[in-house]
Amino acid sequence: MSFYFARASYRLPAMSDVGAGEAVKIRAHSPGRYPILVVELGGGELRTVYFETGYDLERAKRVEEGWLRENAVGRHSFLEVDPPEEVPAPALRDYVRRELLEEV
Repeated sequence: MSFYFARASYRLPAMSDVGAGEAVKIRAHSPGRYPILVVELGGGELRTVYFETGYDLERAKRVEEGWLRENAVGRHSFLEVDPPEEVPAPALRDYVRRELLEEV
């Protein structure tokens, strides 16, 4: 008899569709010390990635264009990046440090 229980995985399914070197487009970010990014994947899907997760795309949340406009920008003062900035997925944390946190 085993008392070992498999741990549930908290990674969201189908988020690993971004290759290690694939670029994403940064569409918007929240202000402040712990920015949230809204990124667009190669297929056009939007995801939010978080400071707390190291901007790990596998732990991102899928969002819609309407959410970006009405909720993020409209209600929560996210700043649109226009034109969107293209960044390699593994370099999101460096982008935040270099472009967003220097001004805080």
